[in-house]
Amino acid sequence: MEVHYIKLPLNTIPFEEIPSLENISYNYVNCSYFSLKTFMGVDYILFSVYDIFTDIDVNEIDESNLLFGRVISETPTKRGINKVVSVKSIKKEITKSDLPNLKYSNNNQIEGNWFYVKDGDYFALSGIKSSFAKVKHLEGISIYGDTILRLRIVIELLKKNIKRKLIIISDKQFNQIAFKVLRSEPSMKKISDEDIQYGVDNWLPSMLMTPLYNEIPDEFKERVIV
Repeated sequence: MEVHYIKLPLNTIPFEEIPSLENISYNYVNCSYFSLKTFMGVDYILFSVYDIFTDIDVNEIDESNLLFGRVISETPTKRGINKVVSVKSIKKEITKSDLPNLKYSNNNQIEGNWFYVKDGDYFALSGIKSSFAKVKHLEGISIYGDTILRLRIVIELLKKNIKRKLIIISDKQFNQIAFKVLRSEPSMKKISDEDIQYGVDNWLPSMLMTPLYNEIPDEFKERVIV
């Protein structure tokens, strides 16, 4: 299977307006993806965002050095101001056992009903009953796109700075920052404030709920706790 290594542009993110990220000058982040069609039967991809914001040889990338767990995504934009930069494609053998477990809930509340899916069978009807405590560290089954990937990157960088005690951010401030990030996207120029806020309300809670990837024990990374 072809694994495509790319650089996802970050220059639309208003880092200078985000508390504790003002001095960041990242232009891109290293990523990779491969098709899930063999496993899901649909044209989605499994997307990896590495915690690497500088030039690096693809062969030197540690596949476990992720900013957050691998997520389902649409194919990234290959045209326009935010088009990704293709770096290299490498053929790798990937089986369903190599794919992450993902979680979902009927209401995304801690006390709600929680399930997980596995082996690339990423459909709600294939969910296996579990509990929040056993799946909270997993990524969800929602479908990402370029704009939401950039939002997630900002949220993870902020969560890291909170962990380092560089800043304290309230839920309201997170909400305002998320709105600012999405509003700064050229593709969102014609989207109403109400619709952008709906996107924030839909995506932000799960991003904040998921722990930092590097704090998840290795044996539970992308795997349900049994």
